[in-house]
Amino acid sequence: MHAIPAQEVAGHCLQAFTQLVPASQAAFYCVDRHLQARDFRLLGMSGEMHRDYLDNYRQFDPLQPRNCLSTGLTVVPLGLAMARQPLRDSRRYRDFLARYGVVDVVEIVAHRADQPQAAISLLRTAEQGVFTLDQLAQLNALQVMLQMAVANMQPTDDGLAGLTPKERQIAWLLRQGASNKQLAQALDVGLPTIKTHLIHLFRKTGVSSRTELVAALFL
Repeated sequence: MHAIPAQEVAGHCLQAFTQLVPASQAAFYCVDRHLQARDFRLLGMSGEMHRDYLDNYRQFDPLQPRNCLSTGLTVVPLGLAMARQPLRDSRRYRDFLARYGVVDVVEIVAHRADQPQAAISLLRTAEQGVFTLDQLAQLNALQVMLQMAVANMQPTDDGLAGLTPKERQIAWLLRQGASNKQLAQALDVGLPTIKTHLIHLFRKTGVSSRTELVAALFL
């Protein structure tokens, strides 16, 4: 069987899961060898919320891959994950979710060689209410479908795989320590264009700094 591109797997899985267990928003993402979420595919989530998450709140997320792995579960409810983190972090993350009307989240994780490989995050607003025990049980049954899809997904070990040729060029130059001015000279573009490319790279890879970007792609 031919390997399926990650973005294609993401689209099919998001559609299937949200049809079977309704959610107001959802995200599919891959997990790198450093247990960092990257290559996000969003469904129903605003770019503003996703940027706010990456820039300000990801460090408080109790459902990060590392935290989900420590539970030993493949379907991790928000409440269970929050009970395992400091109260102040839970409050900060609750405040973030409340700002966007989200009342509950559940993470469904697929593994390869006992390590998280990809996951789906389902989010609900007050209109839909929290996930019920029956729905969590249904998600546990559906996790097998995600596991099979990820097993046939193209390997994501190459952090550059999802980047455009220009983004790859920028990434390699950043690895060599290039400044924004040097990037602009190398690509023959203005500094505002370089800043736009960097913002896109940060969002695509799920990082918030040049150092994190180089670490995620090359280390």
